[in-house]
This record gives sequence, C-alpha cells and structure tokens, in this order.
Amino acid sequence: MNTRDSLRPARLPAALLLPALLLPATPPTAAAAQPPAPAVPTPMQDAYLDQTARRLVPAARTALDATRRAIGAHTGTVRERLSFDAPTSRRDRPWMRGERVLGARWSRTAPAVVDLLEEHFRHPGIGPGRPRYFQGLRADHLPVDPLADPFTLGLAPFVGPEAAATAVQSPLGPDAERYYQFRSGDTTALQLDNGRTIETVPVTAIPRYRSIRLVAAIMWIDPDTHALVRIAYRPAKRIDHEVTGVLREADGWWLGLHIDPGAAAPSDDPSASQPGWFGQLINETFTAVLLGIETDISAVTVDFAPARPGQWLPRRVQWTGYTGIESVTATGSVVPTLPFVMDWTLESGGSGAAGSQTLESGDPADGDEEWNPSRARADALALGNTLAAIGNGDPGDTGEAASPWYLYPPVWTLNLVRYNPVEGVSIGAQMRRDFGWWRSVLTVRAATREWREVPDLDLTLQRDRPGLRTQLSAYRALRTGALGAGGIDGFPLPLILESDSLDFHRSTGAALRFLSGSGDRLGLSLSLFAERDEVVETGDEPGHEDEHGTEHDLAAAVRSDEDGDNDETGHERNRIGAALEWRPWWGGMGQESIGAGGTVSVRGSAGDNAHVRTVIEGALLVPLAARISLGLQAGFANVSGDPAPQDLWDLGATGAWLRGHADAVETSRAWMGRADLQFPVRYARLSLFGDWARAEGGDYYAAGAGLVILDGLLRVDLARGLTAEREGGPEQGLRIHVLMDNLF
Repeated sequence: MNTRDSLRPARLPAALLLPALLLPATPPTAAAAQPPAPAVPTPMQDAYLDQTARRLVPAARTALDATRRAIGAHTGTVRERLSFDAPTSRRDRPWMRGERVLGARWSRTAPAVVDLLEEHFRHPGIGPGRPRYFQGLRADHLPVDPLADPFTLGLAPFVGPEAAATAVQSPLGPDAERYYQFRSGDTTALQLDNGRTIETVPVTAIPRYRSIRLVAAIMWIDPDTHALVRIAYRPAKRIDHEVTGVLREADGWWLGLHIDPGAAAPSDDPSASQPGWFGQLINETFTAVLLGIETDISAVTVDFAPARPGQWLPRRVQWTGYTGIESVTATGSVVPTLPFVMDWTLESGGSGAAGSQTLESGDPADGDEEWNPSRARADALALGNTLAAIGNGDPGDTGEAASPWYLYPPVWTLNLVRYNPVEGVSIGAQMRRDFGWWRSVLTVRAATREWREVPDLDLTLQRDRPGLRTQLSAYRALRTGALGAGGIDGFPLPLILESDSLDFHRSTGAALRFLSGSGDRLGLSLSLFAERDEVVETGDEPGHEDEHGTEHDLAAAVRSDEDGDNDETGHERNRIGAALEWRPWWGGMGQESIGAGGTVSVRGSAGDNAHVRTVIEGALLVPLAARISLGLQAGFANVSGDPAPQDLWDLGATGAWLRGHADAVETSRAWMGRADLQFPVRYARLSLFGDWARAEGGDYYAAGAGLVILDGLLRVDLARGLTAEREGGPEQGLRIHVLMDNLF
C-alpha cells in the first residue's frame, strides 16, 4: 500500500503497555449448574432513551452501509493542514505549521495510492525546509476511503488507521448499543458549503463508561434519507495513562508521543516500528523523566456532502485539542500546554494523479487567509464544552473501562525532583483520582535537608472544561518571592543555587483558582486564597555579611522595624487575599511580524502585613531586514502597604528583570527597561542585549549575549553587570542565566 501509515511512533516494551482487554466468559457447565437468573434489561433494551433515536440510529447505520456497498472506486484531492502552537504563557508562538496537497485514489479491488503534489512546512525550532519525518497525519488515504468509519478518524492520526479501526467502538457499529445510549434532540438547520440549508435531527451518543475507545458524540441525521450530515465527537476520557514519550524510532532519533489505544492492530511492517534493546532503554528513560503526559482531543468534527444521489461522504475533518504535561497544583507554576489544530479538506472527483488544487508559494502559516488556527480553536470551544457535558450513561460491561487511579512513585519522574538552599534535594510522589471531567491530585514532597520536618503536600481538585479550569486546593508548600511570580506565589524554578539569594517562606492554606482552558495560553487568571506564612531562614538576614563581604540591607527589614512592632509578624503571618493576572499578546506570532503584549498582575491581601503587590510590563517586537528583529521591554513593579520581606520584589540573581548580578536586589519598587537585538543563526538566534533596572538602591545595568532557541521558549545568556560597585549592592560580574518562556 503506497501510504505513510507504516511511519508511526515506536512502541514501548510490552511490560509498559496496557494489557489486552479480554471479556470474561462463563464455562457452559458452570452456567447450567446455576439457577435461572432474574430477567434484567439488556444493553439493547436500555440503549435508546426515546423513540426518535430508536428509529434514526439503526436507519443511519443502514444508510452508511448502503453507501459503502455502492462505491467501488473514489478519487479526490486532499488538502491537509496542521498547526501546533508553542507551550507558553507569555505570548503566542507558532511551534509548527504544515500544509500538504495530496492526490488520493481508492479502489475496492486495488491498494490505495497517494501522490504528494505540494507541501510547505515551518518549524521555528529547526528552521525552514522539509524534515524527513514530516509525514502529515500518517493516514493519507482515509479521506477518500468510503469504508472508513468516520468515528475512527479521531484517533487515526495519532495511532494509525489500523489501530484506530480495531480499537474504537463506533456509535454506528453493529454492537453499538452495548457501548452507548442514544437520545435525540430538536430539529436543527445546518448550512452546507453550497449554501443549501438542510433540516437535521441531532442524536447524542452517550458512552457507558470512560475509555479512549469510546466517544461522546452528536450525530446530525437527515430524517428523510437518514444520511449523516455532520458528526462531532471527542474521546470519552482524556488520553493520559495511554500516552508515553518516544525518543527513538528504527529510522532515527526524534521526539514524539506514542498512544496505546488498548487493542492489538496489524502493522504493515512490524520491524519498522519496533525499536531494539537500546531504543527500548531510551524510551523507558524518557518516559520516566516526564510526568503525566496528557493529550485531549477536545473536538473532532466531520462534515459530509452529497457526492452522488443518496450518497454522503466526508467533505472536511477537523481536530482541535492540546498535548502537554499534566499540571494540577496550587503550589507550583501552571505548565502551559501545546494546542493543535489539524484539518482535512477533500475535493472529490479529481484525477488523483494530478489534482488541480495546489498551494500558493510562501509560508502557509502567514499566507493562508482562509484557514485561521486561532479562530478554529475559538469556534470549537463551545462545541467542546457541549461534548464534555455529555458525560456517561448507564454502565454496561465496565471490564474495559479505564482505571481512575494512578500513582507516580518517588524518583520515577524527574519532574518531582528539585534543588534549592532550603530543602536541598526535594523528592515528591503523586497520586491521582479521575472523576471524569473532575480530577483530584495529591502531591507529597520530602526534603533531604529537612528530613525531620513534615513533608510538603498539595491536594487539588480540578474541574476541566475546554475553555476554563477551576482548581480548589489545600497545601503546605515552600515558595519564593522572585519577580514575575504573578497571582499566588509559586515555585517556578526546579533549580535554585545558594548563590541565587532569594527569600523563601513556607505557606499553609487553601486556594481557589480560575484559569484558562488547558488548550489555551494563560491569558487571564483569578486566585482567591487564605493562608499562613512562615519565613524560612537561609542565612542572608539583615546586617549579615555573605562570603563576599557584601552586607544585605533589606528594604523590608528597615521598613518593618520602623515602628518596632513587627517582631511577631516578621516571621509568621495570617492573611486572606486575591490575585488577578492578565497576559495579553496582539499581532503576529513569529519574529517576522510586529507583535506587542505584556503582563498585568495585581495581588492584594488583608490580615498581617496587609499590602498590594503590582507588576506591569509591556513588550514590542519589531522585525527588521534580513530576519533581524528588535525587542523592547519596559516594566514597573510596586509593593504598597505593610509588606513582609517575602512580599518584596527580587531583581537580579535569577535574571528575571536584571542579568549579570549574583545576588538579589530586594525592593518595594522597581523600574526596568531592556533592548534585545536578535540575528538568525542556522536553527537558533543570536541575541545582543542590554538591561537597566532602578530599585531603591539606585540604578543597575547589564549587557551581554545569548543564544535564543525555539523562538524564545528557551535562552541561555552570558551577562555582565556594569553598575559601579556600591556599599550594600549585589556582586556583579560574568553570569550565566538560563531562562524559559521569554517575551523574545
């Protein structure tokens, strides 16, 4: 078969895959020895919740089968588009844009043939060109295959068409009543591509249990011809336990994901997808490094069009969703996800070998005005919420349902390991309970330097919707007051050295947070909290001289002791408060177009050390000639009221607003400015930058050079402080800063 289906991710060892799902069988002799069982409803009897659904679903199944039998051959031109945005909370970044035009021919008596007519690809991380592993959705012939069940298209690009056809239990399958319940809705008018309006009846397919092999679906059915006009669906659960990381394939090294749908499927070339012992070792190690990879297909929509009288075939298929690391916590930074949009558009009746549809020259990310990935995600938001609200029906045989429990043991994943001057090496473990679109996560963390202390913990209950996450948490956590920690203070860095002089405090409390959906950039968030804080001593106290002989004169200590009544609240305090954060970005996403945005964060608390903490920063990205870009950033941070030391801003040290200084400049008010000139260097960008910051101790300057990777998601800077030495000021010199999620 001349397709790309064999180029699928490598499978992990059988010990790490889900076991084969077998249905229990009762021996005939045992059944005969039992007394007659009372009559109970069978799945067939309770599958239809109204008479309209009972009439339309079998009729739609018959109409679909009749269409399949009537078509002996099919040709068409397929336009395939993919869009992945970078996992970031600071600004929109294009991770990948791909587009292809394919001529496809399907025949009942011959193998399917796919001809690549045109393709464009853009990846800011590896530069322009056509990487050899860019193979599109890996199921090129499916759009013109009338025998393909439309409900298997959701998983086909991720697991391959054979595995999807074997694993997915279709709502129009021969035994669908065993897996679904059906309910009809009110008549709905749908507009087709040619402008024609058709009256349809929506029928909801309600999965009986949670599994990625089932779907929550809505089918719009023509009541006259019983043809499918449109379907929309999503897997009946998030894809989490079933997904693993892949770093090696038989044809080379690359980073990807492998999804195990829980059902065996044939392979065109088993040797091409099975790694050797070294590849298995690499895959197991990579999986252990990551914590909680999850992929959520929030909505798959399939629009049909009448190809021939009485025969409706798919006209367009669109996927929206995200992939990333699970982030259900109140005591750490929320990890942004990587949203994706994928699209198939089929023009039937083409020649197949030389279709007439081709791409215009240029970058499809910028030149295709008809297809806007951001708008596609926005349009799918309401539909995703509707599908998520379908829930589960009356359970049937739940032997194939996914387990709701999952444990990440200590040391198994590096995402639960960190180092800082207070804890030393800190190791955590995590347990999760999945309730459907609610989930609870308990994280326990023990420190080697404080092994006699009560471990930190975080218990969070999260409600997931495509456009909104709601988190309710109780916690005991170590935190920092570093600049840039908007909302409730988190612990943003996995590695903080003794040389990074930051104030630490331990917080015990509860919080309620409202966040953007998992597939969205963290544009707006609201937090409500009540907690008790305790200052954690690290040796850098007021009047203390460090190993460099520098006296740390903390502005907070001076202010808090002015009235002489801060002995009690200086080391322990109780407070309630709220935090609001907004991170807008407008304009283009890449380095080739103008963009602007920033951060606005306001946090206020009452009780001990009542204060208001504010930070405002803006940025402008301007493209110059020869792919050179200029970035400008300015900001203002302020703390008013009666702040404790941990409420102050920390400049320097971690390089958030000021680079080239070893120690933190702690202040209640700061201004900053930054200029960044970037030049393309093969697959990265070279940056020449200058920093300026004004704090209560005076002006601070720095300059340096850096390497910018993945359009600013990661950068490594070598900076030197240029400020004249002053008493009580931070030590300056050559300093390396590793920064993530930058504005440019």
